[in-house]
Amino acid sequence: MLPWNELLANLAIVAISTSLWTFGNRHVTRYLPRYVSALFGLIMAIGTLCAMSLPFRFHTGVLLDLRYTFLAIAGLFGGPVAAISPFVAAIVWRVTSGGTGSWVAIPLIVMATASGLIAQRYIRGIPDGKAIVVVALAVVFSGTAGFFVMVPLESWHVVMPTVVAPFALLLFVSAVVSSLALSLELKRQEATNLNRIYRAIIEALPDCLNAKDLEGRFIAANPATADLMGATRSADLIGKTDFDFYQPEAAAIFRADEAKVLSEGHPATIEQRFTRSDGTDAWLSTLKAPFTDDDGAVIGLITHNREITDRKRLENELSRTQQHLNNALDSMADGLAMFDAEGRQVFSNSRYAEMFPLTADIRVAGTSLRTILRTAIERGEDMPFAGKIDDVIDQAADVFLLSGDNQIRLADGRWIEARTRAMEDGGSLVVFSDITLAKRAEAELRTLNERLEIMAHTDGLTGLLNRRSFDVHLASHVSRMAVGTPGPGLLMIDVDKFKAFNDTYGHPAGDACLKTVSDCIAASMKDYPDSVVARYGGEEIAVIIPGCGADQAASVANFLCAQVRRLEIVHKGSEKGIVTVSIGTAAAGCGGACETKILLRSADEALYAAKAAGRDCVRSVDPDAFLPSISSDGKRSA
Repeated sequence: MLPWNELLANLAIVAISTSLWTFGNRHVTRYLPRYVSALFGLIMAIGTLCAMSLPFRFHTGVLLDLRYTFLAIAGLFGGPVAAISPFVAAIVWRVTSGGTGSWVAIPLIVMATASGLIAQRYIRGIPDGKAIVVVALAVVFSGTAGFFVMVPLESWHVVMPTVVAPFALLLFVSAVVSSLALSLELKRQEATNLNRIYRAIIEALPDCLNAKDLEGRFIAANPATADLMGATRSADLIGKTDFDFYQPEAAAIFRADEAKVLSEGHPATIEQRFTRSDGTDAWLSTLKAPFTDDDGAVIGLITHNREITDRKRLENELSRTQQHLNNALDSMADGLAMFDAEGRQVFSNSRYAEMFPLTADIRVAGTSLRTILRTAIERGEDMPFAGKIDDVIDQAADVFLLSGDNQIRLADGRWIEARTRAMEDGGSLVVFSDITLAKRAEAELRTLNERLEIMAHTDGLTGLLNRRSFDVHLASHVSRMAVGTPGPGLLMIDVDKFKAFNDTYGHPAGDACLKTVSDCIAASMKDYPDSVVARYGGEEIAVIIPGCGADQAASVANFLCAQVRRLEIVHKGSEKGIVTVSIGTAAAGCGGACETKILLRSADEALYAAKAAGRDCVRSVDPDAFLPSISSDGKRSA
């Protein structure tokens, strides 16, 4: 029969050794891990020797004890450094004890030690229940395997229920109980270390961190909270509420925010304004989060406060500037994408995807830029292009990944500016800005400038070119005269007796008359696309006809006189009864030596001749006739 007294004494030794380590472990954790493991192995070695000193002699030379529990546990919880001491102690004791079972016991000692070391290697942490059971079964096997070698087969039916089963039970129980105790101690120690670390972090936090019960009383607080509340130390806050430190109005607001978070059961971040005891205003950014008990019931509130008074002060100082920049800031909501050296996207913000809705699903990390460009073309996000798609994609990708600024026109009409900057690792950072509004403004400004340019060269009343523009065109045409080619022809047109018209009908009617005549002349000259019609001054109109000889100029002038007569504008102040015009013409010859002032003088003389001839007629003057008699200032010489 199994002697329970001896083996129960072994079980007590296991319990005492385990308890000794669990109670003493907390005092040696400050030493290096290998020293702690060596000390743990020493205690397990002492336990092993004590257990082997109280064995049960199964029969001559065969001893039973709980040494296997110590061997496995030392390896499981202490590793090789801890396992070596009980292993050596067990081997030495068993060899010196002698007996017929030594040759069986030594391999079993090795097996028990190896089971703990193997489990420790694969677990690499605090063993859980499953690992403990597996190791305990290995201990049972190590302790009972010798029976099947030492006991004859015909005696198994007697030995198994009376000795092997109870011994196996004791081995299993001792291994499990001891392992659980050690695991719990390690977990307690780990929790203690974590708590110590967390406490140190909380104490060192520059921000306020505290906990309150359901009634708003402080149950924990760090030094930063005490500083904010104006308390000497954290302990002075315990059991008190905000009403003990803030003005009633501010404290009531704080309590209302807490009550809302507690009722909703969800964390909330709140910006809170309050007045300090010294009368100064301050701001807090506060995170309030409810915490619960094991049953999930809310039992309090954790609060994290960060003072943002300085930030708020800066915000207030900048508020006026921000109002003027609101529109600009709205347009500066840029998209950002980062690509590695191989052109793969590694990062992007949400605005980047919003700017490209048709391809947002592929503009993600890991996608190559060439794939993104190809998809944008295939889905119609980019403008149509000419050429091979692969060539276009390669060119666009190279442009995007090189430092510089590029503007892109999308198919929906938007303009995007891509600003690329190279990074040290060979990648590229691209910022995308929607510049559609800027482009529209640019186009409007260009249109306005064109209008201003037109206004600067246009007569306000008649809509014809003004005198300044006429001078420029005439000088240009004269300077481009080539030898052997005629022109230009110049027509100087004057509305006959226009002063009498104004005196008879008034200046508004005179302006209307002049506008009608100007429109008629301009319309009549449309068959000469390169011709220039300008208001020369007062009621005088000038026409430049490039490449026009003297005969053709006279022909055009007679045509214009007829066209004005057809208007049949009543003119009681004229002997003609209607508005007419007199026209003087001059055309540069083919010699290529005519000057602007000579051409003007010739046409002016011709106009004077037409008026002298009774008006409503055309007269011509050859500029060559003026060459000898025109001085450098354009006047006739004496």
